Amino acid sequence: MIALYLGIALLLVVAAFFVLLATRRHAPADADNQLHRSAQRSFYRQRQAELAADRDAGLIEDNQYQELVRELDRQLVVESATEEPSKQRVGQRSLIVILAMALPLLAILLYGQLGYHLDLQLRSLQREIVEQGIDEARWQRYQDLVADILARRPESGEHLVMMATLFRQQGDFAGALPYYQRLEALYPNDADVLAQLAQARYLLNGRQVDEQTQALLNRAFAINPQQATALGVLGIDAFAAGRYSEALTYWQSLLQVLPPNSAEAGVIAGGIAESKRLAMADGELEGLAVTVTVNADLGPTPAGVLFVVAKSADGSPMPVAAMRLPLSAASEQKWPVTVYLTDSDVIRQGKVLADFPELVVSAHISLAGTAIRRAGDWLAEPVSLKADAEANAIALTINAIQAAK
Repeated sequence: MIALYLGIALLLVVAAFFVLLATRRHAPADADNQLHRSAQRSFYRQRQAELAADRDAGLIEDNQYQELVRELDRQLVVESATEEPSKQRVGQRSLIVILAMALPLLAILLYGQLGYHLDLQLRSLQREIVEQGIDEARWQRYQDLVADILARRPESGEHLVMMATLFRQQGDFAGALPYYQRLEALYPNDADVLAQLAQARYLLNGRQVDEQTQALLNRAFAINPQQATALGVLGIDAFAAGRYSEALTYWQSLLQVLPPNSAEAGVIAGGIAESKRLAMADGELEGLAVTVTVNADLGPTPAGVLFVVAKSADGSPMPVAAMRLPLSAASEQKWPVTVYLTDSDVIRQGKVLADFPELVVSAHISLAGTAIRRAGDWLAEPVSLKADAEANAIALTINAIQAAK
């Protein structure tokens, strides 16, 4: 509220400055006008007396006297007209004063009418929640404040997003849906809004992609082909329907746009692995299951990224296929980990794993999160696998640390 009071005080100071400026600007002109009008009146009376004296002395006839008096009156009227601009200036100055004083009052009224004072209360409540946590009473106050602001400013996208996010975080997609619908009306070309509305509809519809939800997803993809929420929804829908290869396609695209070491990336990586396993089991996809374990003698697993790479045995440095898996915190990471290298992971365009007579498969944990091995990375001994081998699974053990060169 201090900011509000300071703003009001500033408006009043500015208004007073303009009033003073207008008053000082016109004061000299008004004084000159008053002197001029006084001189006019003196001249008029003196001239009347002279004309009367000339008539009485017989210097002019009575009809001449009457004509000269009328001419004198006419001149007085014409010269008095010059006073009107002064009167107009007085009126204009009065209008300036009224407007200058009214502006701060109008600003205060608009501030209250549009609910901007409620934004101050909302920010204060947000700080309180950050410092003390959220309970039922604060949650209800938060909802009430945002709802009150939206009642005054129904097209405030910021507050519509707040309400939609609040309900979504509580798992209340029915509560979030109307806010996403209002956001769609305001921002029909925003891929994030379209995808989040589609997600809310999908979850409320028993995890089914109906015609309207599909239309929203199509619009989101037309704007942004890598829209994360849309990729996630379609991946989940395909997986639930047993279309594992399709789910794999969506989730592999999604993994590319997620922060590498985020919790979301870890979840999606797990979904990708399961999709591959099931697709391989159904014969939809050819691949290789690589089980990686860590020698306990190395100690706690460091934070980093697990890379599993397959190269051709012909010595080419370019990988045939590769997988990266962000690792959980050392205290939570469980070993062994199974990674699936499939035809969908082959880097060389137009090739599949079976096109290579012999593959050399290796694994390492990168501390920096890069595919290139560096000092301090944890390594496994590579294993060779021929294309005609019947086994489609191999095991690797990480048991060494890369030395500095």
